[in-house]
Amino acid sequence: MKERRLYISLILVLIVPLFSFASPSYPQSQKIDSILEQSSQLVYDNPNESIDLALSVYESAEYTANTKVKALMLLSLAYTSKRNYQKALEYIKKADELSKPLEDKKLQIEILFKIGILYQQLKIFDKSIEYLEKTEQMALLYPDRKAVSRYIANSYAVKGFIYKDNLNCDIALEFFDRSIAEYHNVNNGEINTNLSIVYYNKGNCYTLLSEYGKAKNSFNRAIALAELSQAKSLIAFAKKGLAAVFTEQGEYQSAIDYLNEALEQSKNVGDIVLNSSIYNGLLENHLALNQWEAYQKYYELYSKSQLEIKIAERNSVSDSLEDNEIRKNQYQAELQNQTSNRLKVVILLLIFILVSVFFIEKKNRKTIGLLQKRIKTLQNQKTDD
Repeated sequence: MKERRLYISLILVLIVPLFSFASPSYPQSQKIDSILEQSSQLVYDNPNESIDLALSVYESAEYTANTKVKALMLLSLAYTSKRNYQKALEYIKKADELSKPLEDKKLQIEILFKIGILYQQLKIFDKSIEYLEKTEQMALLYPDRKAVSRYIANSYAVKGFIYKDNLNCDIALEFFDRSIAEYHNVNNGEINTNLSIVYYNKGNCYTLLSEYGKAKNSFNRAIALAELSQAKSLIAFAKKGLAAVFTEQGEYQSAIDYLNEALEQSKNVGDIVLNSSIYNGLLENHLALNQWEAYQKYYELYSKSQLEIKIAERNSVSDSLEDNEIRKNQYQAELQNQTSNRLKVVILLLIFILVSVFFIEKKNRKTIGLLQKRIKTLQNQKTDD
């Protein structure tokens, strides 16, 4: 579970650069496109604000389909940041449908990748691979290969994550290598962070395979790439991974040194999941060296961090339940309106039927009365004769 949470944090780092909304905008939508782009960069600080903004754009009739697609993508990203992957998938699939008539193939490739990664988060791996392969196929047909290389590289990386999750590190390593090779076609400094994540995962695979020399090389590459981007959380992840190799080799003091460096890097990052994993590593290594005072210190920090994580998860679930309650109330209100309207129609129909029956009956009685009079008159005439 702990590795799962760390892994989610790395996935979020991987997908953020994709939401740059680099596709061309229609003139009347340029301003709102710029606002959506800025919100996508700040979505993790205030996802609810991003959700409100994106919904207002998507539901408005004044914006183009292109802009509405971007609003749906922002909605998906905001729900991803809240780890509500079902809602994130719901909105990105709407974006996929809305984008199909558009000519922006690059945007469509980005959306396909996002669907693939969300299925991966939901552990629906067959669907994830299906969409990742669609991403690759469409990207390989794109006329400017370099413009879409990062999508291909990211797709290979996520496939590697999937096989790594399923403890098939041999296949995972093949995809990680293909991902790294494809990243070299991308002329973008932001790719260093993605490369760092891939090397970090390669290091974890080599650790699981007990190939400690290769694991150390991979973690050191991850550190060097993260330092180029000054990505402190990724440096901390890689040093934590390096420490795990030394722990496996019984070099507990070296592991502690790297974990302390990782803790220093993560100090101002605010990632309680990362900090918790570092505390856990420190308490285990101090315990191995019979350093009881240090063990107790980090055990307490680890316990405290686990409590904070549970509270954060509970709040996240609470937010999700609140969102569900709002949607439920909206649905009930719509259902009540529909029922009320249908009831009105039924009542009007019944009134119409009753009035029609009344007039028909009245007309029939009048007709019968006239017939009776006619018959009586004929009978009287016969009597007189």
